[in-house]
Amino acid sequence: MAIDSISQILPLDLLRKGETGVVHDLEGCEDVIHRLAEMGLRPGVSFTMLQPGQPCVVRIGEHRLTLRLDPSLQILVEVHQ
Repeated sequence: MAIDSISQILPLDLLRKGETGVVHDLEGCEDVIHRLAEMGLRPGVSFTMLQPGQPCVVRIGEHRLTLRLDPSLQILVEVHQ
């Protein structure tokens, strides 16, 4: 049995430009998590890291989302390699 891809769960801020994955979990203030969900960033959503850093830019579908990550917010993602 061949393994087609290996995935791992990492904080969003560790991704490099061009890496893709799926949002696994968001931890932090409920109001902030709710707002991110309204913008499309919620568990199960696929994305591509367009620009790492502060702020980072991710693509979700045809949309780009710019995020200034805060230490009180943890966005865990499943990265496909």
